[in-house]
Amino acid sequence: MASPRIAITGLGFVGAVGAHVSALEAALDQERSGLGDLTLFDSELSREYPVGQYRGDLPSDFAELVRPLSAREAGRLSRSDLLALVAAAEALQMAALPEAARRGAGVYLGQSVCGTLSSESYYLDCAAQAASHGRASPSHLDRLFVHDGANSGDAIAREFGMGGPMASLMTACSSGANALGLAANRIACGQAEVMLAGGADSLSRIAFLGFAGLGVMSPEGPRPFDAARKGMCVGEGAGLLVLESEAHARARRAPVLAWLTGYGHSCDAHHLTAPHPEGLGAQAAMNQALADAGLAPSDIGFVSAHGTGTLDNDKVEALAITRVFGPRAVPVSSTKRYFGHTLAASGAIKAVLCVLALQRRRLWPNLGLRTAQDDSLDLVLQARPAPQLQHVLSNSFGFGGNNAALVFSAGDRP
Repeated sequence: MASPRIAITGLGFVGAVGAHVSALEAALDQERSGLGDLTLFDSELSREYPVGQYRGDLPSDFAELVRPLSAREAGRLSRSDLLALVAAAEALQMAALPEAARRGAGVYLGQSVCGTLSSESYYLDCAAQAASHGRASPSHLDRLFVHDGANSGDAIAREFGMGGPMASLMTACSSGANALGLAANRIACGQAEVMLAGGADSLSRIAFLGFAGLGVMSPEGPRPFDAARKGMCVGEGAGLLVLESEAHARARRAPVLAWLTGYGHSCDAHHLTAPHPEGLGAQAAMNQALADAGLAPSDIGFVSAHGTGTLDNDKVEALAITRVFGPRAVPVSSTKRYFGHTLAASGAIKAVLCVLALQRRRLWPNLGLRTAQDDSLDLVLQARPAPQLQHVLSNSFGFGGNNAALVFSAGDRP
């Protein structure tokens, strides 16, 4: 990504710790977890496993940022759509894009759950109707439209008049990171000047119960890289970033929050849910991202780890990091204890955090860590200043061995 450089000019966030980037920053500074009881839907396991649920009112959040939604409009938007719209609105406001620039801007969004929560409710209603009346009514079929994986990106493009390249990416938990990397490539190859990219996912029964069924959830919440870690917890949220070519950002005198300088992605080609035991795909993604950025491992001052808190994933990621960075102990931290594993949104939310780390020259702690799994990593136990921080690397790994890594570099000083 040497030419043109990709500027980041806007950030948007929604998650368990609140809405807006200011809420994320406050939670990081206070070292406050947003994990709690599941109240979004009923489940026998809702009190057994904590989740990263957003507790605010999404339609009200959108109304505060943009405009009120009509009942019909709200009815045709899933929870994932609303999460994406709120984060998109904040990112676009921060970037202060003029209307003409929006018209040519594109939208790349990573998702996995999409409108599943709405679809689940629809089918449960149908089952209840069939049980009480002998058949299900075909009315309100438009509730099924929100299941479409492209609905969130479409909703953003329509709402904000963005007529550039649009795509929905689904590579499991690396979706948001891949959306950012591929959107940056669109700009680098001259097919767009501005892209809005990231990821969004909501909680759903199928995700919550699915991970519980796999036996990878922890009743005490995630403790990434801890020797006694027992598993992960699911969350929901959205992270959206405005990307621009350097020339476009400079021409309109937009402050550059950071640069997206490197992107790598790979596939383990190994197993549906388990990572490659040697972390070969993870290593490949990190090495590609470093090469794309034109950097050596010694240039990286911080690694934002995928760090789910599961036994295999943390072990393999630690191995991959040590093989890429060698004997040098680069600072490493995971955010999963703050807002849970937000699936397709995870890499995009971490991208927002990486930009904040570069802006503030600060590293936030790996919450939940008591005893490190080993001494191979320099795990961030307490918040620490990082006055020389110039480049950070962010990992996102998903089911199917879908791996992505991004490199971010310091932008204009605030």
